[in-house]
Amino acid sequence: MISIFAFRNDQSSSKLNIILYYFILSYIVSLFLKGMPVFTNLLMGFIFLLAIVNFWGRNYLSALLAHRVNLGIILFFLILILSTLFSEDKKTGLDVLQRRLSLLILPVAFCFISFERKTWHQILLFFAFATTIASLAGFLHGFYLNVKLNDSGYLYNDNISALLEKQAVYFSFYVNCAILVFIYFLFEQYEFIKKHRTLILFSIIWLLFICFMLACKTAMVSIFIYLLWIAIYSFIRKRKFFEMILLSITIIVGVFLVIKIAPKTMNRFQGLTHTGFQFDNQNSENHFNATYDESKWGSTNTRIAIWQCAIEVWKDNLIFGTSIGDRNASLYNKYKEKNFRYAYETEKNTHNQYLDIAVSMGIVGLAIFLFVFLIYPLIIFVKQKQKLALSIFIFLGICFLTENMLDRYQGEILIALILPLAGKEKM
Repeated sequence: MISIFAFRNDQSSSKLNIILYYFILSYIVSLFLKGMPVFTNLLMGFIFLLAIVNFWGRNYLSALLAHRVNLGIILFFLILILSTLFSEDKKTGLDVLQRRLSLLILPVAFCFISFERKTWHQILLFFAFATTIASLAGFLHGFYLNVKLNDSGYLYNDNISALLEKQAVYFSFYVNCAILVFIYFLFEQYEFIKKHRTLILFSIIWLLFICFMLACKTAMVSIFIYLLWIAIYSFIRKRKFFEMILLSITIIVGVFLVIKIAPKTMNRFQGLTHTGFQFDNQNSENHFNATYDESKWGSTNTRIAIWQCAIEVWKDNLIFGTSIGDRNASLYNKYKEKNFRYAYETEKNTHNQYLDIAVSMGIVGLAIFLFVFLIYPLIIFVKQKQKLALSIFIFLGICFLTENMLDRYQGEILIALILPLAGKEKM
């Protein structure tokens, strides 16, 4: 199995190319190491420097222009710099820039890395298997705590990814990206992975189980819809209607059994339709491991309350926003104005990436972000029939609806890797 990830050396491969390959694999491993951000950042820096040196003597500008998707991500980061310059609180703005620096470093580096297509496939598969192993380690750690403390709550949500120092909502993105990678290779049927198909299939099943146990609603619903669409499309195209009916029955029975086996996950869906709230409600938030209490905050009404505050801040700074450095102060002041103590005492962000950018960068920044970060790449991927990249970018766009994925280090270090990496799949 390990041999599948060995660099396939040929006459055109330089020693730096080989070193770059193993540095990228090391970076992927570092994503799952607890308390190792310095190591991850060092690897990122080495990848950048090696890519620049390895490309020495060739046209850097042409390479950048050839990677139009990466160029959009880079452009977004440059606009963040501009927003920081106009911030009153430049220190906070610089902190945000520092945290998002990976959005500049890795997309630039990937513009100057030239591997064969099969090598990019190896990197993608390495990420998917590394995620699978990390999820297994996290679940076993939770299972150990469950046995030791006699609390089944350790088998769910953040407790699964605690060993990896990741929140469930972010680790769900890792897991779903791995599922998308595995499914892509199963359908494409590349020769070099045929003998590993069974392992890939079992990995998909395991990761789907982990996705359910992580209990992130957005991740669960989106991957379920994606898989259902893939299955129905395949059956209809091949006119296998009986198999489609059989699949539907299997899904219904499977969902029923999983709910019975792991009922706490369904607790995350309680209060989904509970949209009413009072800003001055000082109760804590509902927890999946306890009985749902409508007097407490839930994930739905908390977000609605936050979004209402964020929209009011945006309306006061409609065109160019508050600027990156002044974003949090403006939002927290609005919380205080509304007596929304639960939000400002826990320093809640907007829980919506689009709204976060609208608040900090206004209509102008939001329009630029939507085009260069999502719309333009999706147009390119549709034209080039890049199914994997298309799936990953769409899934990220969905995650942006309920989370600030670019506002947490654990999200940024993966996004900075997986987006340019997915775009390389057909290069």
